[in-house]
Amino acid sequence: MTFNKQQEKSLRETLEQLQGHEAVISFHQLQGFLFAVACSPELIKPSEWFDLIWLNDEPQFDNETEARDFFSQVVSLAVYIAERAQQRRFLPFDSIYSERWQNELAEWCEGLLMGHQYLEDVWLITIDDVNDIAMTDDIDASLNLAATFADAASARQLSFDDEVDLGSDHLAQAYELFSKVLNTYATMGGIWADGSWDFNAEQLFLALEPVAHDEPCPCGSGIHFSSCCLH
Repeated sequence: MTFNKQQEKSLRETLEQLQGHEAVISFHQLQGFLFAVACSPELIKPSEWFDLIWLNDEPQFDNETEARDFFSQVVSLAVYIAERAQQRRFLPFDSIYSERWQNELAEWCEGLLMGHQYLEDVWLITIDDVNDIAMTDDIDASLNLAATFADAASARQLSFDDEVDLGSDHLAQAYELFSKVLNTYATMGGIWADGSWDFNAEQLFLALEPVAHDEPCPCGSGIHFSSCCLH
């Protein structure tokens, strides 16, 4: 599915109007939030997450048609972002970090963190079930880096106070790492959802154990192994 420039322009304009009433998150926050939703280990319907993009409980539209159009635009963006995530296209920015769009990146990361917080319970279950240290480290890194970029100004001040360099070069390296670990963030939920991590360790161990000569044959014949498949 495509989300063309005209659709983006229309959605941005509506969001800006609503933001004037402090009613809704920004376009880039919405993108980050929808990326988190797309990566959710469990399928989340638009009817479940749509209310979360509002900053108050009373979004104002002139009529029902406008409200429906806005909902349709947001869902179209959600589908587009989900498809991009499946194509391993995570960030809506250039592959090389630039301070020119740091503010937009900060908002995107705010949206990601907001979405992850909403899905935190299912993520805790997923991480515990998959039980992969390297993948868990990547998930932690993606969230820590998102927090850094979401408030880069404060992070820079802290690094200055601690006499640690957090200049453009460091942020460029952090951005490169961020792009890489987001791959794990985007795929771990799918691994959990399809159950490819799930196996019975005890059954696997028993399957690897040698069968004694006087034990029943594993083929199910009921005959001792020594008189059946062993010969």
